[in-house]
Amino acid sequence: MKKITAVIVTYNRLALLKECLQAVQSQTYAVSAVVIINNASTDGTREYLDTLSDKTILVKHCEKNMGGAWGFAEGIATAARQDADAVWIMDDDTVPTADALRHLVEAWQEHPDAGFTYSRVEWTDGTEHKMNIPGYAGHDEGAQHRILRSASFVSLFVPCAIVREVGLPYRDFFIWVDDAEYTSRIFKAGHKGYQVNESIVLHKTAANYGASIKNATPDAAWKFYYYMRNGMFASRDEQPWLCWFFRHLNHLRLDLHRIKALPPDARKAFRRNLWRGFVDGLTFRPPLERL
Repeated sequence: MKKITAVIVTYNRLALLKECLQAVQSQTYAVSAVVIINNASTDGTREYLDTLSDKTILVKHCEKNMGGAWGFAEGIATAARQDADAVWIMDDDTVPTADALRHLVEAWQEHPDAGFTYSRVEWTDGTEHKMNIPGYAGHDEGAQHRILRSASFVSLFVPCAIVREVGLPYRDFFIWVDDAEYTSRIFKAGHKGYQVNESIVLHKTAANYGASIKNATPDAAWKFYYYMRNGMFASRDEQPWLCWFFRHLNHLRLDLHRIKALPPDARKAFRRNLWRGFVDGLTFRPPLERL
């Protein structure tokens, strides 16, 4: 039986974290360990985690919020260094069904070329979650396991041999694009991703929405700095520099047009973060960390 370590990154969602942890520990294919990265939660998460006596649970507390990207990189590194065969990655608002991990492992064993396997991510009403629709590498909808070129960190299964080959997610991303960049990096290295629809998890967000500036609220304007900067870095090697530059300049132009209907203060906040992200994205080159 393979040693699978679950990696959970949490920030101020204690009730959901408890639900996530219970579901992870109730899998029909048992995890060997759970690594929980607590990103300086202030809602009692630290106090709760400190009461856990299960020695298969390793908790790391951050003294400040280091961001989801840092948390996933740290969790994956911790699991791989403890001789796990694979890591199963998720946010704290992910609730896997009982057979979710078993199906991911079986798909990995069925496909020797698998760089990652990925669950079907549903919202609470059973519809596919718009935030977690993967990037398909073809149109063979009749295949049992469709090939993916990218996926999110909501129930992503990655063999540790792949982690050692391609390195860790970029910690400096802080949030956003870290999962798409990482899975695309695996795919570009010659390893396929596979969608495993038998493996179902719930992503218990407040609403079923996609990560888009069209439906973003003003209090989320700060996130679009990372959306722009990280996205520019992630696509840097896909085309010649000049084409890449004008592609993202046009991307910026379209996003600035999309926020025109917002109230003045909100429009100003989005504009400031988009422009900062674009300017910083021109030179942003985070270091690649390897095990």
